[in-house]
Amino acid sequence: MSVSSTSSAPGQRSVRAAVAAVVAVALLAPVGFLFAQVWSSTGDTLSFNESERRGVAYLGPLTELLSVATEAQSSAVRGEPVANAAVQSAIAAVDEVDRRLGGQLRTTERWTAIRLTVQDRASRSWPVPSVAYTQYSDLVTSLIELNRKVGDTSNLILDPELDAYYVMNATLLRIPEILVDSGRYADLTVLAAGGEKDADALAQLTTARNRVATDAADLGDGLLKAFAGTRSETLGPGLTRQLDDFQTAVDAVAPSSSLLAPAPERSLRTLGGDQDELQRTALALHRAALAELDSLLRARQDAAERTRLFAMIAAVLAVLVVAGVAVGLEPAWFGAVDRPDGDADRVERDGPRRATRPADGGGDMRGGGDMRGGELAAAGGHERRGGARAAR
Repeated sequence: MSVSSTSSAPGQRSVRAAVAAVVAVALLAPVGFLFAQVWSSTGDTLSFNESERRGVAYLGPLTELLSVATEAQSSAVRGEPVANAAVQSAIAAVDEVDRRLGGQLRTTERWTAIRLTVQDRASRSWPVPSVAYTQYSDLVTSLIELNRKVGDTSNLILDPELDAYYVMNATLLRIPEILVDSGRYADLTVLAAGGEKDADALAQLTTARNRVATDAADLGDGLLKAFAGTRSETLGPGLTRQLDDFQTAVDAVAPSSSLLAPAPERSLRTLGGDQDELQRTALALHRAALAELDSLLRARQDAAERTRLFAMIAAVLAVLVVAGVAVGLEPAWFGAVDRPDGDADRVERDGPRRATRPADGGGDMRGGGDMRGGELAAAGGHERRGGARAAR
């Protein structure tokens, strides 16, 4: 009995371990699968949003440079000196952000070439206004292309949320185009006043004016949709005033009612003042919109990080629960197996005393016989002592 019980214990422990492992896998496999899914999806979200935020950081100084370049173009077309200090300051700002983010956004090579062009255009004098217009137009077109590249490589153009998408539309697509087209409209008006009134120049002038109006209308409609569909408490209040100022400035330069009408008659001084106001309000709206866009992206990142944290906590709790359940159920699983071991031990321990007495009371009884003989001897001695006392 002892050898059989001892040899069965390792087998029982193996069964116990196997059953525990199966139960643990059955309970933890779904939890592990869900955890992996959540971890992967939140990781993709974090990576996507981090890339978008790099784009937002790059667009700020790049759009400032674009505005400075259009102002330098207008100065060159009017025969005025270019504000070279403003140009150099804007270049330095883009240099700084490109050093930090250019490798990830793959902009450094293109920016290096554009940087040389900006410095060349700003350092030269332009005796012929039309040549200045053409040369600066090539520069601002290159800046717009770099702007688009930032939008593509940073994933900003692919943003899936309604509110962030329309704010991106304003900052990445519409405001840069409005800065360029409003500057071209003002410059083409100056060229036309100087005697360059050929059909192509007039067509370009009308096209530039109409594009300002249509882009501004698209921008305004998109931001209103963003205000209506956002959960942000700051998006609407943070952009409403800037949007109103911008739309007022657009109406002064290119009212939407004039899309099919000829260019309104106005003095070059008035047009120049209106254009300066439009540039100022467009940049103010751009700065505020970029700040709100970054806030939306940061909130999305925070939500993804919280989801990751909750997933980790849930996974740890699941492991602890499974461990607790396994410990709690272990006696119930194996109690029936443990009891025969105990009975065997008791039989091995107590059997010699209980199983040696035959049913008919006879036989060779070692322990029992000795005890019975002792009892009879004691009884005989007691009787003899009693008989002796009676005789006396």
